[in-house]
Amino acid sequence: MTELSLIDVSKCYGDVEVLKGVGRKIANGTFFTLLGPSGCGKTTLLRIVAGFVAPTSGRVTFGKDDMTFVPPHRRGVGMVFQDYALFPDKTVFDNVAYGLRARHVAARTIRSKVSEYLERVGLDGFADRLPSEMSGGQRQRVALARALVIEPRVLLMDEPLSNLDASLRVQMRDVIRTLQQETRTTTIFVTHDQEEALAMSDEIAVMKNGRIDQCGAPEEVYRSPETAYVSSFVGAANLLPAEHLGEGGDGLQRLRVLGTQVSGRIMRPADDGRYLMVARPENLGLRPAASPEGNAVEGELTGRVLSLQFQGYRTSYRVALPGGQELQVETFGENGATPIGRGDAVVVTLGSKCVFVPEADT
Repeated sequence: MTELSLIDVSKCYGDVEVLKGVGRKIANGTFFTLLGPSGCGKTTLLRIVAGFVAPTSGRVTFGKDDMTFVPPHRRGVGMVFQDYALFPDKTVFDNVAYGLRARHVAARTIRSKVSEYLERVGLDGFADRLPSEMSGGQRQRVALARALVIEPRVLLMDEPLSNLDASLRVQMRDVIRTLQQETRTTTIFVTHDQEEALAMSDEIAVMKNGRIDQCGAPEEVYRSPETAYVSSFVGAANLLPAEHLGEGGDGLQRLRVLGTQVSGRIMRPADDGRYLMVARPENLGLRPAASPEGNAVEGELTGRVLSLQFQGYRTSYRVALPGGQELQVETFGENGATPIGRGDAVVVTLGSKCVFVPEADT
C-alpha cells in the first residue's frame, strides 16, 4: 500500500493552463476518483501520476519517494486503459504475464500468479484464448488482471468502463471495487459518470477547469455540495435564488426563497450576500393543494404538475412555480390516498435538508 501526494501540480501547453496547482494527499488503500466533464484536466492529472506526462510545476510522491520525473516503468504503477490495450496476438495468459516477464520473475511464479489473478477476475479456464475471442467485459477483466498481477504500488484507471453496455458496467464496477478492497491497492479512477463515482469511491474529487472544486467522501459531496457546479454535476439539483436573513435555530441559517422562509446550512459564505438554494429532488415533499390557488405555509411553495414519470419504486414530477421556475421532485412508494396527476395544483415542502451556496460559484 502506498500513500500518494499531489503537491501543487500544474501543467501548461503553451498558453493553455490545463492544471492549476492541484494538491491532494491520497491515503494508503484509498479508491480515489477524479470526476468531471471532458477537458477539466482529470486525464492529464492521471497521466502525470503515471509518468507519461511531466508537470510544468509541482511534485508527485509515492510515500517518501519523489516520483515526479521517474520513468513510468520504474514507478510500480498498474494501468487500465479505456480501450483495454491488450496485445491482440498474445493469449490471455501471455497478456497477464507480460508485466511479470518484463520484471524477470521466475517462470514458476509467473504461472502461479497469473492463474491466481485470472481466477480472481472470474476468468479461470480462459488462459489460452485470444482477446478477439472474448467479450468486452472479459477483455476488461484481462486488463484488470494484468494491472494487478504485478502488485503495483498504485493502480490507475482511465475511464475503464466507458466502452461497456449498462449491465456490464454495473457488473464490472463491482468486480473492480471488490478486487481493490481485497488487495488494498491505492487507486486513482478517472470517470465522467457520477453514478460510477458515487458507487465505487472512498473519496471523490470533482474537477472544474483544471482545479479540484470539492473533494470528500461520496456522501459528503452529494449531500453537502459547496458550489452550484458540484451540486449540479453530482446528482440532480434544483437551484433557486435565496436571500440570507440571519441565524436560525440548531446551527442553521434562515433564508428567504421565492417569498417563503426556510432554514438550512450555508456551505460557503458569499462575499456579495447572494446565495442559491440547492434542493435534491428526493428531499422535497409533495402533496395535493387544498384549492387551485394552493394552501402553502412557511417553508412551502405552490405550483402545478407539468409532467410526471412513474418508474416503479419512485415517481418523478416536474412542477411549475408561479414565477416561471420549475422544480424536479421525486417521491418513493405510494403517494398516499390522494393521487397526484398531470395538471394538478400541488404544494412543495422545502424542508431543512436544503443547503445554500454562493450564487457567484454557478
